[in-house]
Amino acid sequence: MSSGRPLIDAAAIRQAYTAGFQVWVGGEEEHESVLGLRDRLEKHVTLLLSEVEYVTARTQGEWRRMGVHILIRAHHVMNYNGGTSPQAQAAYVQDLAALSRSLLALYEHAGPLGVPVDVDEIAAAVRRRVCAACSKEIREGEPLTRGVFASDSSGGVYGWLHSQGCSPAAESLETDSTSTLHP
Repeated sequence: MSSGRPLIDAAAIRQAYTAGFQVWVGGEEEHESVLGLRDRLEKHVTLLLSEVEYVTARTQGEWRRMGVHILIRAHHVMNYNGGTSPQAQAAYVQDLAALSRSLLALYEHAGPLGVPVDVDEIAAAVRRRVCAACSKEIREGEPLTRGVFASDSSGGVYGWLHSQGCSPAAESLETDSTSTLHP
């Protein structure tokens, strides 16, 4: 870690993500404690995002692809806070816990590091929003909706859709009807 870079408190991050995974185990959680945990995990993810972006720029091959993938997912999750119901917030906390663990693992075990390469390209790829239906970029300020990606992975891989139905495929994708967003 170079001077001037923030100090990562790995023990505090591990404690927070472990607590985040327990949200489901405990059954009905006090909504206020879930919100407090959410806030802690969001801070950890935000801190780790810039550090892992820096580390990812110094990696190559599969290390780089994995780093960029996790950074993209982290930005997707952080741009959509999971909804307002206690159940949605608990699910969001668990997503943040998984991201915290993944980002911390990449930060601590990044593999062979070299000189940073294509830092701006990584930053642009991570912050880019792509429509799950038409695969075209969703421009800054353009209305979007959260929806399920058209993939074989599972019905739980969420991403973004153009709000105005860009293609016939968009109509067949499951959307969260309460989440039309204007970033």
